[in-house]
Amino acid sequence: MSDQKRPVVWVVDNSLNKTIKDVIRFGEPEHIYSYVDKDIDLVNHARDVLSAYREGDYLCLIGDPKLSCIASAVIVQMNPSHEIKFLQWDARSYRYEEFNLSI
Repeated sequence: MSDQKRPVVWVVDNSLNKTIKDVIRFGEPEHIYSYVDKDIDLVNHARDVLSAYREGDYLCLIGDPKLSCIASAVIVQMNPSHEIKFLQWDARSYRYEEFNLSI
């Protein structure tokens, strides 16, 4: 048995309670923002939560686009010069699809 942990799927914003059960194919879901988080400093909150982000994890782009931008920027700032794995909903297949960006 491997000691390596499954990747984490960092779910940006699921305040509308959309289904995210498909992300389990990629790793263990963890939420960055929730509907109660809107009154906080969004950037510092993302820095705190994403301090546990590691290469190989995923960022699930869901919810408020502003929050997705903040989370992406924080990951790039904290982890320069590596590939970021994103998950995006595909309405045709009704599942999340992966795309990667090398920074």
